[in-house]
Amino acid sequence: MNIFIEGPFWTGQWTEISADALRNNGHHVDYCYHNRKNLRDRIALAGQVLSTGKDRNSAWRSRHRQRLIDKMLPGRWDILLSIQGTLDHHTIMQLRQTSPQLRVIYWWGDILSEQALARIEMAAGFADKLLLSYLGSYHTLKPLYQDRLVYFPFGVSRKFHTTGALSARDRERFTADVSFVGTCYPERCALIRYLNAQLDTPIAVWGRGWRKCRGIRHHGALSLADSLKVHRCSRISLNLHHVNTPNGFNMKYFEIPAAGGFQICDWQPVMAASDPGGHTVACRSLEEFAQQVKYYLAHEQQRQKIMSANSRLILATADYQARLEDLVVKTSACKSI
Repeated sequence: MNIFIEGPFWTGQWTEISADALRNNGHHVDYCYHNRKNLRDRIALAGQVLSTGKDRNSAWRSRHRQRLIDKMLPGRWDILLSIQGTLDHHTIMQLRQTSPQLRVIYWWGDILSEQALARIEMAAGFADKLLLSYLGSYHTLKPLYQDRLVYFPFGVSRKFHTTGALSARDRERFTADVSFVGTCYPERCALIRYLNAQLDTPIAVWGRGWRKCRGIRHHGALSLADSLKVHRCSRISLNLHHVNTPNGFNMKYFEIPAAGGFQICDWQPVMAASDPGGHTVACRSLEEFAQQVKYYLAHEQQRQKIMSANSRLILATADYQARLEDLVVKTSACKSI
């Protein structure tokens, strides 16, 4: 099949991982980014805003949609996968003039903010499938969108989420007893501060925004490949979901074990009905985080056993290649709206 992806340019390589998985299944795949502006784009947008008074974000959405049309119209496409994109009904109508068989899949993997709800509502006007990666979001919106709504959790790619051999420099740079990789939010700052007061060695922290968390020694943001090396080189990797996560698993929940790391994360109810949940140490309070971190630092053999079991399970059951192929088959069989 011919599949086009409209996705984000982002450190987590969501777009590239999806494209690679689909190509491995034998599909012809192309993609473009909906949030990456080159110098020509910036100049054109500045001129348009000055000449028309149009909002900059609205001007960019219009420019991106036209670019998407220009890139797709020379070919005939079977599926358009929009990953948190900015499509509208008019764009889809134009694309279906040359690809009347086009099916549209819209994938939202973030929390249900007001912006998210508006984007999903717009996509419901033209999408054949709406994907949500958090189970709580799925249950919230299921009454509205019925069978078009699909619970589609995040997963792993053997190509992108495994580390291979590590160099001596990697081990020197990334080895830690306990680490955290991610953007600074108040609840994460509180957890790191609390654990630092409880442990002999401070948490090794990488990510954006940590200057706002005073007293925390931190490093800069990492590429996906380097963040996976941190997980591989750490005895324990902390994983704290966004405070507004509506019952689900974030990307790191899958990435840490895929990289060969051991995670301790905050409790999500969906873990009770999940096989990986049975191999994940989860905590409901700061005190429990401290207790579990101390326990697993002191029990190496038990930690290694859990880590190995979870790594094998994640790679066997959460492979994007299999999940996306099943989605493509089901979407192709459905009647286009």
